[in-house]
Amino acid sequence: MIALLIGLADTPLLTVPATVFADARVTAPAPVLVWPERTIVRIEEADGELIARFDRPLPPASIDAFRAAAGDAIGDLRWNDDSLVLRAAPGWTMTWRQAGARLSVAFIPPKVIEAPAPPTDDGARDAEVARIAADAAAGYPGAARRRAAALAARYPADMSVARLLADTQAADGDAASAARSYRALAADDPAARRIIAAEPGTASLGVTVRDGSDLSQIELGGRVDAAVRDRVSVGGGVRQLVSRVDGRGATGATVVDASVSTTMDEAIRVQLLASAALDDAVTGGGVRVVSGSAEAQVRATLLRHMPDYSTAAQVLAGGYLSRALVGMTYRLTPGVVVQADAGANRYGLAGMTGASDTIVASAGVDYLIRRQFPALGLTYRYEAEYVQRMRRGADGLAIVPLATRENHTLQGLVSGSLGVVQMTGLAGWTVDRFGGDGPTASVGLAAPIGIGWRVEGSAGITSIARAGFTGRQLFARAQLTRSLGEAP
Repeated sequence: MIALLIGLADTPLLTVPATVFADARVTAPAPVLVWPERTIVRIEEADGELIARFDRPLPPASIDAFRAAAGDAIGDLRWNDDSLVLRAAPGWTMTWRQAGARLSVAFIPPKVIEAPAPPTDDGARDAEVARIAADAAAGYPGAARRRAAALAARYPADMSVARLLADTQAADGDAASAARSYRALAADDPAARRIIAAEPGTASLGVTVRDGSDLSQIELGGRVDAAVRDRVSVGGGVRQLVSRVDGRGATGATVVDASVSTTMDEAIRVQLLASAALDDAVTGGGVRVVSGSAEAQVRATLLRHMPDYSTAAQVLAGGYLSRALVGMTYRLTPGVVVQADAGANRYGLAGMTGASDTIVASAGVDYLIRRQFPALGLTYRYEAEYVQRMRRGADGLAIVPLATRENHTLQGLVSGSLGVVQMTGLAGWTVDRFGGDGPTASVGLAAPIGIGWRVEGSAGITSIARAGFTGRQLFARAQLTRSLGEAP
């Protein structure tokens, strides 16, 4: 939809003929961007930014050469397959000249800046639409939404701007606000109808299989999440776990979960949790808080006495986990995202005080190498748990035995969409600093079925050591989700 809005702009079109500038690296008095031959390019300025819109993507080599030539003069540069936004660094100004498929931008250093002319409103709406499109495509859904909300306030009667706001609300993960906006617009395309159908809530069925060296599990679960009022939803579910401990046979456990979630000020989401293991009389609760959008997010989790079957000892006697965890995610550039979490765990058995204490930490970097289909990237993950204390029984053995682990994983990523089917693949290698290494790989897909159904699945192999799962492990997961509402 964003691409359609850009295409409807009333700026005159320029059909680019063949040009002698076939390579962006040709020596020129100013940094240049070069599109493929016969590209339709439109250039305009608004609020100190240069907006370019085009019908063919810029070659990566052209962007890299432009960055290298401009250096510190660039304050912000974002692009997608059909638009680009360029802003000079603070104190700098820029002039530009277009010759066919070649855009030349001259940056003027601060000492020779003249007072800029007051910006005009001509084309301001279309330029802002292009900026919003660039933000959304570059992985900044929160910034795109805020810009779209401001634009909608300036143009309250513009239906295309209202639709843009609804799309950015959906991209930012606020399905409830997006559904209300789509309904007000009487939107009837499949994407909008799926959001509207999911507004009252969802019901899901899922299965997860984990196969480790000494502990294997199958988890079957069903869950319903329903909206009860504006920005408030409740959820509940039942999980049945069947675990097999090497040499001890199989055992089962039934766990009931409940939650209440609320969104405050469109940026802070709070979820209250409760859980009970019916067979072991273990009950617990907790809270999760998330603030911010995907590009800049802070989160915290506090759990106490939640049913847990991570280790063989907990599977056999009934177990629980208490946890305190804080973390953040931040997008450094359109292609680089960093993440870090740290906290503490306490493992215990039913009817007993805490048996083992650990410090946990994780961090990661995601680097997107290629944005176009298929998207290519690299990911690095650090995941560790350091044992601080293990309580021992009368026989001298640890009640909940754990081992310190520190996993470092490097993987390549490939992803893309075929129609409505989103597919992702990862493959790489894991090294545990305290011993052990091996392959880590997975494949996953997610796809809507019609309007009200959605299917997700993933499977793979991992060598990331976890509590209760040492050595190489196989895993698989599948989930079917049904929206509780009806789309128009």
